[in-house]
Amino acid sequence: MLKTPSIPITLSLEDLLPDSNGEIVIVSGGDNSQLSIITDLRVCDAGIAAGHVTVDGFNVGGLAFYSFEGGPKLYYSPDIDLIIAPTAT
Repeated sequence: MLKTPSIPITLSLEDLLPDSNGEIVIVSGGDNSQLSIITDLRVCDAGIAAGHVTVDGFNVGGLAFYSFEGGPKLYYSPDIDLIIAPTAT
């Protein structure tokens, strides 16, 4: 689980380490964090997660999510202003 700071940050999806099920969880401290995720993977699905507990024991029910081609699934707090952007070429 990654906690985001209150300043805008940019991360590569490939730099985030998923658990053994390919899930990544990002939560904020409640201060409306801004986060850009850079990747060339296509988004296959997005929405609000139903009740589900990750391998690490984190209940992601109610968190927003993006599923990417190839399997990674990114869960994040709904109060995070998250942008998915392509890698610059």
